[in-house]
Amino acid sequence: MKNVFIETSRVMEFREAVSVVADTRKGQPGLMLAWGLAGRGKTMAAKEYTVQSEAAIYVRVHENWTPRAMLSGICREINGMQPSRVELAKQIIIEELDRSPRVILIDEADRLMIGNIEHLRDIHDETGTPIVLIGEPSIYGRVTARRRIYERVTRVVEFGAVKTEDVVIFGMKACDLKIAPDAAIALAKNCEGSFRLLYHIMIELERSARANKVKDITLELVENLPNRRIAPTPEKERR
Repeated sequence: MKNVFIETSRVMEFREAVSVVADTRKGQPGLMLAWGLAGRGKTMAAKEYTVQSEAAIYVRVHENWTPRAMLSGICREINGMQPSRVELAKQIIIEELDRSPRVILIDEADRLMIGNIEHLRDIHDETGTPIVLIGEPSIYGRVTARRRIYERVTRVVEFGAVKTEDVVIFGMKACDLKIAPDAAIALAKNCEGSFRLLYHIMIELERSARANKVKDITLELVENLPNRRIAPTPEKERR
């Protein structure tokens, strides 16, 4: 399987939304939310945007991050420094962003406590820096519950389930396989809407196609794929 990035409609919507908040003038609201279940392509879209934009910073949240750990992590991405004090880290971030404006993409933001998000709001208010909060559905509820944060959100992008056309494009670009419409529908259902699961299914499909020496994928071929995620049947106890 080739290592390719699939341009889905949601990826294009995400990129357009980030571009809009990136053009926000200082003093105007410029926060963004991108949310969806795990495996829907949020992280890949964020990383791809960061690669394509020199003015973007990608930060992945770690479990139980304190304000100091979060601000130190952002500071490290900006200038390589890791201050040990919250106020010093925030001051350095603000000074650096005033000097060189960036877009900050915070992935797995649903793991952040609300106090950490308030620190991000401070940075946004002080510098006008656009901040994109990316995470699972709970991030949406957490932000909307805090009015002074949600009023600064100008764009929301939902990453929904894998679409049939996504499956067809994935098969063509990553595996050089032509997937029939009914087979694509079955694959979209089997992956439970997740690109992560679709990737593993496509590995099996590519192997099967190679073994059968075919490039056209039929529904029958998809239905005969082994399900590697089923738990093994327990052995019966000996009498």
